[in-house]
Amino acid sequence: MAPSYHALLAVDAEGFSRNRDIELPGLHTEIRRAVECACDRSGLGDAWRTARVRQHSGDGLFAILPEQAAISLIHPFGRQVQDILAEGAPRLRADGLRLRLRIALHAGLVDDERPVTAGISTATNDVHRLLECEPLKAALADSDPDLTLAAMVVSAEMFDVYVRGGHTRLRASQFTPVAARVKQFDRTAFLYVPVPSRRPADADAAPGAPDDSVGLGEHGGSGGVSLGEVSVTGDGAQNVIGNQVGGDIRQRRS
Repeated sequence: MAPSYHALLAVDAEGFSRNRDIELPGLHTEIRRAVECACDRSGLGDAWRTARVRQHSGDGLFAILPEQAAISLIHPFGRQVQDILAEGAPRLRADGLRLRLRIALHAGLVDDERPVTAGISTATNDVHRLLECEPLKAALADSDPDLTLAAMVVSAEMFDVYVRGGHTRLRASQFTPVAARVKQFDRTAFLYVPVPSRRPADADAAPGAPDDSVGLGEHGGSGGVSLGEVSVTGDGAQNVIGNQVGGDIRQRRS
């Protein structure tokens, strides 16, 4: 099967591993709920539910969606994630928890149907590099943890076609160009923060504080992408490919 053009979504939670073991399953459920609800509110519910490739890890998600999903992923999906997290924040704070999400969007050629290697492509590698870039992490680390709950980075390819091309309700001036540098990856990307803020001097660094770890989709030394717990659906059959990993997938930067 030849690869075709798709929209790629990667999501990662800030400071996930700093929470207690007993709290991790509940936080993972909150991540999934936020993304799925944001898809529903953005008109992407069917695209999410029928995606052939979805990866769920402890601290994040990865999905390959139809190209037509790109516009709604840029807006209103990012804003919807912020709003849904804000709605659930008081309930989490009552338990001493905090959830903030980083979002990376990219588009490119990828095969989402091949039984063994579905989802493995340069575009998949690139969206995970974007998710790991420092400007995206800093957008949360340098903001008010009770106000700014989501930050999104969009690849230059998606930005030029969909934002600069006028296909979304967001204007180019609402994005900040940033240098996304991770290992050998060095690209210009565009940062969008739905609710920007500054980090208060007395901000609590406990729940949700950033850490040095890299979440979902960290690549190994061979340059490939880890696809643990990838679900591939189609024609009434479902196969799990890649390594079977229970819990969080996480590597430290070298």
